[in-house]
Parts: sequence; structure tokens; C-alpha cells
Amino acid sequence: MADDFSHGISIFGDLKYPKNFQSFDYANPNAPKRGEVKFGVEGGFNSLNQFILKGIPASGLSYLYDSLTESADDEISSRYGLVAEAINLASDKSWIEFKLRKEARFHDGIAITADDVVFTFNKLIAEGHPSYKMAFRDVFAAKKINPHLVRFIFKNNRNRDLPLLVASLPVLPKHFYEKIDFSKTTLQPPLGSGPYKIKEVKPNRSIVYQRAKDYWAKDLPVNRGRYNFDQITFDYYRDANVLVEAFKSQKYDFRQENVARKWATAYDIDAIKNGEIIKREIMHSLPAPMQTFVLNLRREKFQNIALRQALTYAFEFEWLKNHIFYGAYKRTESYFANSEFGSKNVYLPQSNGDGFNRENLLKAREILLKAGYKFLDGKLIDPKTGEKITIEFLIDQASFEMIIAPFVKNLRKLGIEAKVRLVEENQYQTRVNDFDFDVITAVFGQSTIPGDELFAYFHSSQKDIKGSRNLSGLDDKIIDDLVKKILHAKSKNELKNLTQKLDLRLLTNHYTIPQWHNNSYRILYRDIFEFPKIKPKYSLAVDSWWVK
Repeated sequence: MADDFSHGISIFGDLKYPKNFQSFDYANPNAPKRGEVKFGVEGGFNSLNQFILKGIPASGLSYLYDSLTESADDEISSRYGLVAEAINLASDKSWIEFKLRKEARFHDGIAITADDVVFTFNKLIAEGHPSYKMAFRDVFAAKKINPHLVRFIFKNNRNRDLPLLVASLPVLPKHFYEKIDFSKTTLQPPLGSGPYKIKEVKPNRSIVYQRAKDYWAKDLPVNRGRYNFDQITFDYYRDANVLVEAFKSQKYDFRQENVARKWATAYDIDAIKNGEIIKREIMHSLPAPMQTFVLNLRREKFQNIALRQALTYAFEFEWLKNHIFYGAYKRTESYFANSEFGSKNVYLPQSNGDGFNRENLLKAREILLKAGYKFLDGKLIDPKTGEKITIEFLIDQASFEMIIAPFVKNLRKLGIEAKVRLVEENQYQTRVNDFDFDVITAVFGQSTIPGDELFAYFHSSQKDIKGSRNLSGLDDKIIDDLVKKILHAKSKNELKNLTQKLDLRLLTNHYTIPQWHNNSYRILYRDIFEFPKIKPKYSLAVDSWWVK
């Protein structure tokens, strides 16, 4: 049995790193451990429990926890041992075993054992965020074989991603949570085992992490050259503009700029000209996330494909690109953009970008009339209910108002009573979790190898689960079938064929209105960092940087 154990696990092909590798290529094993860094965050937080649906968790909490295995940022769909020193996947993929390191410790010095792994799995299924129950739906049970060996038994061997999902399980301390109510939000610092501990908490203002000097895993190959900052602070700012100004004043050290207008116009400052702040754009090889207007199909009005198609024609990306985005973005025309897995045969409506969008609005009107919609006193009337069509865009960032405003203007030309409602972050999250919205903007991140995330986003079994990622409320049996086949695909060619069919089905049914993407990281940072010579293909890997 021992001969079947491996130092890592991969879905497709061989592992990049051999059994006795010393460090990831994109980490410098000789990087000095020192210094303090600050990151800026918009919004607030009211919980230190990141594993449940309730509350808004603080940034950086993943620094507290070690998982069974660790992913590599220069490789797709593989993981290497962390808490587990070795992994054994059954030849028929009916179970997976993890041999735990005897030196693995929580921050209080107590050993991590199979009891903790089994406890974590059962606790996340019973009381954790619904996403855990979804991800582990094909796991029959987690069983302790001995104090340092745990086996996960699968219900079937068809879910290609399941071994990797189980291997990514964080490990929580059973002895700690036997005294703490796991299901509630808390501001009591939790007990972890990872590279950092919480030093200071100011709810909605800041959280400070201190590097754990006695971190048990600091010399493991997956960690060597990483987690080099002595102290990491996340400072919170309520307003996006204040967040930008604070960075320009060097109140924090690193910023990733996702607003094209700000990237183009907000940083013409002396600190960049004299090199105190570095501004860089770095191309990456990641699939573009699907950022989109999500139409809540639980609302009767959105059940009509004609209305959904008309809304797609009313959205004028080209005007936004020219006037708001400074030409920085590409229109997203696939759920798998910037990858080989998307359909090549669907093209979204285009305009000349003049702001009138006349041809597309005429087409939208034609679609609506053909479907039986009527116009009464300039208002669009639903043929099924006889009611006026109203649409509310729910947002929690004021910067999005100027992006949605031209869309609202076009919808009003179609007789639709459209408006934007801006709410604070906590109310927004509650309404999204409860599916209490007409339209929101959401981002569906895509894996380098499409898989289990598609079940979360699109499978009908998820549509009524509070807090699920099936935000649209999709209930399409053809899509359900395609998603399951994608999870069972045995080869890359079979997978591509299936994802392209899924893409086509999603796009031609206008379930969402795709927005835009770019294929680079836009970053700014104070000139206090040094970096490894090699950059990973699939991440910025800030955890491998160090302070000069």
C-alpha cells in the first residue's frame, strides 16, 4: 500500500515537481524574512469566521490555515503535500487517502491528526457555507484509519475534480471548536496552523497578521521562499475613491487596479514619476473570468427569452469602451474567454459606439413586439401579466452607477422602467444570498481546466440553496446534463467539445448579459519589494515577494 502513495496529485498528466523538489520555481528559498506591508481593502468586515454563510469575513484569513495539500501557481490542476506528506488515490478512484505529517501542529502546539481532518469535513458539510456541501456532494464519508491516516470514500468515481477538491480541504482544530459555536460569526481570533497568526483586530477598520516564527511547515518545499513578510495589515476604506487617494499618499503598499478609467487617469503623480511607486501591467495566461449582468430567472419576467434577448441588444459596450474604459477592455463573448474551451460561433450585438444604439434598439423592439409585448403610454407591457416591465440593478459600489447609467437610458427608450439601487455591503450580500434582486453584476471565475465550479454556477440543484453560486436560478436540463458530462470527461478533447456546447447553450439563451475583460494584471506598488526571477503563469504570487 505504501508504494501507492505520492507526494502530489494531478488531474491531467504528470506532476511538474518531482518527489524531492526543494521549492517552487517562482519562489526564492533564500528570500529574507522581514518587514511590514499594508494592503488596502474597500468595504468592511464583521467576522473572523470565513467558513460560514453569515457575516462578512476579514481579508487574509486563509493565512491562518493549512490545507491537506498546496497548489502550484505555475501548473494547472495539481497539488502537493502540506499537512499530508503523501497521497494515495485508489486505482479505480473510489477513495483517496492522506498520510499526515507527524510534525504538523496548530499554533497552540497540539498535533494535527486524522480526528481533526474528519471533524473539519463533517463540520463544513453540516454547518459551513453551502458551497462546501456542493463541492463534497460526491463524498460518502471521511474515515480515520489511524491517528495519521485518513480516507475519503467516494459515492462514485465519475467526478474528475473530486480528488483535488478533497485534497484542498483546510484543517480546523477539533479541540478548539468543541468549545466554540462554529455556526456563528465571531471576532474572537480563531486557532489556526498556518504561516500567520492574528495580532490585532479593529472591526471594519483593520486586521493585522504576524508571521508565526514557530510555524511548523516553514521549511517544507511548498512553503520555502514564501510568506516572507513579518507583518501584514489590511486597512479598510469605505469608499473606492478614498482607497485610491490613500494609496497615492502611500498609506498602503500594493494595489491592483481593476477600473480602467482610474488606471488611465488617476495616477499621474510625482511618486510614480520619481520611482517611489511602480506602475506595471503584466500579461497572464489565465482564463478570463465571466463578469456579467446576472438576470434573476426566479423573477417571472425574466423567464421570457425575448425580454432577455432584448436586454442584450440594449447594452452598448462600445460606447463604454470609448468613453469610460479608455479602450482598455475586450467584450466578453464566451463563458470561457481567453481559453481554448469556449465556443467560437456566437457574436453579441455591436454598435458604432455613438451612444444612441439606434439599430440595436430597433432590433430589440422588433423582438419584443414579435413575442407579444405591447407599448402603452410609452411603457413596455408584459404579455403574460399585463404589468409594466420594471428592472432594478442592485449594486454596492458607487463607481458602477456611471457604467450602468447608459444601459438604463437605453432600457427606458424601450419603455422599461429601469433604475439603479446602491446599498451598503452587508445589505447587498444579504440580498444576494437570499436571491432578492432583479439584476446584479457577478464574476464567475473559471478554472484553467473547467470542472466543478460549473456545477456550482449552473446546475439546477443549486438554484434554491441560500448563498449558492447559481445566482441566475438556472434550471435547464440540457445544461444540467452537459455540466455532469464535463465533470466526467476523460480527455481534453472530450472536455473541449462539451464546454463549447455548454457555452453555446448559455449564450444563445441569453441567461446573462456578458460584460468585459482584460488579460493582464494592472498593479501599482511602493518601491519596497523584491521578487523572484521567475514569475508563475497563473498568479501574481505576492506571497513569494519580500521587502528590500
